[in-house]
Amino acid sequence: MWAALAADIADSGLTRSLRSRQGLLSPCAVILPRHEVERVELAVWALHAVFATPSLVDAALEIARGDGLPDHGLGGWMLGFDFHLTPEGPRLIEINTNPGGMLAVAAQGRALAACRPELGDAPVVEGIALDAFLDEWRRQRGGRKLGRVAIIDDDPPNQYLDPEFRLYLRLFEQGGIRADILDPSQFDAGSVDMVYNRLVDFSLDSPGHAALAKAWRSGETVVSPDPRAHFLFSDKRVLALLGDESALRAIGVRADIAATVARIVPPTVPVTAGNAEELWADRKRWFFKPAKGHAGKAVYRGEKLSRSTWPTILASPYVAQRYIPPSRLDVEHVGTSLKMDLRANAWQGRVVQMAARLYEGQTTNFRTPGGGFAPVFSA
Repeated sequence: MWAALAADIADSGLTRSLRSRQGLLSPCAVILPRHEVERVELAVWALHAVFATPSLVDAALEIARGDGLPDHGLGGWMLGFDFHLTPEGPRLIEINTNPGGMLAVAAQGRALAACRPELGDAPVVEGIALDAFLDEWRRQRGGRKLGRVAIIDDDPPNQYLDPEFRLYLRLFEQGGIRADILDPSQFDAGSVDMVYNRLVDFSLDSPGHAALAKAWRSGETVVSPDPRAHFLFSDKRVLALLGDESALRAIGVRADIAATVARIVPPTVPVTAGNAEELWADRKRWFFKPAKGHAGKAVYRGEKLSRSTWPTILASPYVAQRYIPPSRLDVEHVGTSLKMDLRANAWQGRVVQMAARLYEGQTTNFRTPGGGFAPVFSA
C-alpha cells in the first residue's frame, strides 16, 4: 500500500510524513454491501434536508447558544457525518464541520485499489473538495477572483494531520490558487482572502485567535468552516432536537423528514441538575459527551463512568446519548476484531466519500495496531 501511495502522491517527503503518523492509515479496505451504502446516502440526504429548514436552523442555533453569530453565507464547507451501523440502519453519532483525513483517505483508497484491482475504483474527491471551497468563496464574494488561501492551525508542523495540510496546499496550488500553511500568529487579514480553518477553538475565543475572529466577524476574510457552522451542525445539544420527531414537526420540519431524521439520531438529552439522578441510575444505557467536544476527548461510556467523574460532567455542558454499539470487523492481519465507525463526507447532501475508522477501546483513536482510517468500497 505504501509503495502504491508513494506513486500516487509523487512526493517522497510527504509520503514519509504520512507513514510516520502511526495509526493514521490502516492497511485495510472496508467493503460495504450496496444496500448499506444506500442507507447511509439516504440518511445524509435527510440530515441535509432538515438543516435546509430555516426554522430548524433558528432553533438549533438558539439551543447551541450561537444565535448571535454573524451569517456570511454557507460557512460550513464539507461535513463529516459519523455513523454506527445497525441492522435497522445507520445511527448518527455526531457531525463534524472539519472532517480530517479526507484527502489522506482518498490517496489511500487509490493505493489499495492499485494493489487489489478487484476492489474497483476509489472515489476521487480532490476536485469536489476544491469546488466546495470555491463555492464558499463565490457565496460570499461573488465573481471576485480568489487570490490567496491560508490553511490555519496552531503550530501546524507539530499537528498530527500536518501531512494532510500539505495535501490541501497542493490541491490549492494545482487549482492555480496561492496557498500557505500558517499558525494564527502569522495571519494577516490584509493579505489573506480565505482561510481553511483547522483550529479546534471552534468559537475563535482564544486570545491568540483574536485577529482571525475579528476578520471573520467583520467579513473581511472568508473563513470556512466558521464558528456559526460549528454551533449549527456540531454542538451535541442540537442532536437532542434532531432525535425528537414531535419537536421537529412542531417547528415546521416536513413530517416525512422529521420521522426519518428522528429514526437516524439516537435519543439524546442535555445533562442537567434536574435529570442527573435519573441519568446516573440508568448510566449504562448512555454515552456522555461534552456539548462542544471533538476527537473523542472527555467522553465517557456510562457503564465505565466513575462517581468521581460525575461532578465534572454536571459542571460542564454535556449531553447523554443513547449508547449504540459500533460494528465489529474481523481483521486477518491483526488476528482479532476491531470496532468500526463510518464517516460519510458530504457536500450539500451528497456523499462524496465514505471512510471507516477502525479502533479498539472506548472511543475512536489512532493508537490501535492495524487500525486508523480505511477507505470504503461498495460491493
